[in-house]
Amino acid sequence: MRSFLRYLFLAAGISFITYSCIKKKAYNTTPEIEYKAFFPYAGDSADLQIKFTDGDGDIGVTTTDTLQTLFITYYYKDTVSQKYVAYYSPLFNDTLRTGYLIRAPKDSYKGKPISGELSVRLQQYRHSVKIKNVKYVIYLMDNAGHRSQSITTPTVPTQ
Repeated sequence: MRSFLRYLFLAAGISFITYSCIKKKAYNTTPEIEYKAFFPYAGDSADLQIKFTDGDGDIGVTTTDTLQTLFITYYYKDTVSQKYVAYYSPLFNDTLRTGYLIRAPKDSYKGKPISGELSVRLQQYRHSVKIKNVKYVIYLMDNAGHRSQSITTPTVPTQ
């Protein structure tokens, strides 16, 4: 019995030392994002997936909020100039930037580092089916008003 207790205390001590030596990841309080994937569907909708990290966990809004926190600008390849051009909306007399509502996780992460993935359903990911090459410029805002870096997706596949 004494031998068993000795091994138990030894195992507990090694576990404690190992756990205390492991450093938790520290993230910046300004959100950081990274492109992950793009999945087009039949018709003209698609899912855009990005990875994110935030040091204080204040990403996303509650179910009663209507504040948009993810912004996507759509670019298409002009067949004449062979350059990517932001889609201009005559309705808004400006470049089209679409805002999306990102909901906060159900678990409370406020004040704690958080990382994960977001998936956004794009209802119309290009303005015409003739467009075959598109890119997106994306940024994320947290609740404290910190803006992530802007990322540009690679050319995404279209159908």
